[in-house]
Amino acid sequence: MSILIDFTLLCIGFYLLTKGADYFIDNSASFAEEKGISPHVAGVTIVAFGTSLPELLVSIISSFQNYNDLALGSIVGSNISNIGLVLAVSTFIFYYALNTNIVPDKDANSDSYVMLLAVILLLFFSTDNNISSVEGFMFFVLYLLYIYWLYIRTKDISVTEETDEKTSFTLLLGGLVGLLLGAHITVDSAVSIADYVGVPEIVVGLTVVAVGTSLPELAGTVSAAKMGHKEIAVGNVIGSNIANILLVMGVLAMINPVTVEQFVVERTLPLLILLTVATFFMIRIPLTRLGGSILFTFFLLFIYQLI
Repeated sequence: MSILIDFTLLCIGFYLLTKGADYFIDNSASFAEEKGISPHVAGVTIVAFGTSLPELLVSIISSFQNYNDLALGSIVGSNISNIGLVLAVSTFIFYYALNTNIVPDKDANSDSYVMLLAVILLLFFSTDNNISSVEGFMFFVLYLLYIYWLYIRTKDISVTEETDEKTSFTLLLGGLVGLLLGAHITVDSAVSIADYVGVPEIVVGLTVVAVGTSLPELAGTVSAAKMGHKEIAVGNVIGSNIANILLVMGVLAMINPVTVEQFVVERTLPLLILLTVATFFMIRIPLTRLGGSILFTFFLLFIYQLI
């Protein structure tokens, strides 16, 4: 009976995370559009930050409660899910909803270099099975430099109209409250499930929690498909993966050094690099259902190697 309660609470946690991120994303994306910010830049910054908030809050709460493996699994597994699940599924969503393939713009090509660099640094810093506070600070500084680089690229964009700041603040606050509650419930229920089933926390983090915290990215992709914004769909995944490593892992390591399991270094991170490299090249051509199928196959391989 207790396991059913834990699964129910986990679903509630995922729901709160997703809805909280939705409020944050919808309101922030509208604000960006009103301010004349390009769809891709909105995708890799505002939307990506909003969809990475679940990972950030889940990881921070896990760290404070000494669930290091759950925090690490959530970050790494979420990046794999973003590519192998969210981006892969988006190729089919865009084809059947809009009868088109995903054609990323030049900004996506530029940001993919940062995504690839972040993954390589993560593997390099993890070779000693530990990400120190200093390395976390380096991640955080790199993220700030990345945001500044985006600002330099887009500073000449003109402002179109004002937005309703009162409404924006209310929706943002409501979204953040939902995210906080969802993160607390998700961490507690995930740990309970891991204890009950006898599965290591790192595995639960890499799979159940990672997929759950990737739901906002998937929801963002569906919303982007409805609006016809192909740039946001790709920018969302790229920006979220950058934020997960440079921002979320950076903040997490600064709070408390992160211990990295050896099998994560030997098996999971190389697979993440393989997925990232595949994405790096695939977005330079129209991303078709075939490409999505290849990415999804990698995702299934990731799940299989955890069994």
